[in-house]
Amino acid sequence: MSRLKLRNLTLGENEPKVCVSLIARNFEELFAEAMRLNALDCDMIEWRADYFMYVNDPHFMKKAAYFIRYAIEEKPLIFTFRTLQEGGGQSIDLDYYFELNKVMMETGLVDIVDLEFEMLLKKESDVQDFAKLHDVKVLMSNHDGGKTPSNQEMLETIYEMREFGADICKLAVMPHDMSDVLRILDVSNHIQTTKPDLTFTLIGMGDIGRLTRLTGELFGSSITYASNGKHMSAPGQLPIGPLRKGMDVIGLSKPRGR
Repeated sequence: MSRLKLRNLTLGENEPKVCVSLIARNFEELFAEAMRLNALDCDMIEWRADYFMYVNDPHFMKKAAYFIRYAIEEKPLIFTFRTLQEGGGQSIDLDYYFELNKVMMETGLVDIVDLEFEMLLKKESDVQDFAKLHDVKVLMSNHDGGKTPSNQEMLETIYEMREFGADICKLAVMPHDMSDVLRILDVSNHIQTTKPDLTFTLIGMGDIGRLTRLTGELFGSSITYASNGKHMSAPGQLPIGPLRKGMDVIGLSKPRGR
């Protein structure tokens, strides 16, 4: 499994790293939630800016990023604006989407930006090069909330993300039965055995897909997303406690004394 260093964390080492989403509408909620999440047994925090009411004001967004970084200390921070078409909180202008991500990169406060692959395909952008210039990792993502594509389609999507300059490739799909779940795990295993230098996470959403959130250590996914105790940012997320217990049972690493 590929290893990627982020602050005091290494993706691809032992169990998948547990990420929870920070969802807040205003500054008061934002700081309180950031403090609450920092106290949870999570490894990373994802700021879902698509729920923040000031997202269209770069000045306020920079200020918000400072609040979050102060609150979460040294935990790696993923900046995400999830578009409406991929299950997010609101729509966004294409040009501003790239501008916003660049503004966040320039702050030096975020460690990863989540860029939707479909947005990158819509318009040529230097956002990937901009990220490298500011030492920010690029997580390219694609979400299919309706189905599980064919094995070949899933592989091609992840490999294309890598060619586009992704440091981390994320694909989330919707399984409808256990056959779909087994195909997701089969694709994950194929990637980790044939492309060991590729950092990725492959998720089956919904209740049926929960197994895929537990088995990353076995099948190669480097990040798993958990409920933050108040919200699920995607269907099928487990609370942190049960998620960690499940990974301890299924995984290969020695439990951390939980």
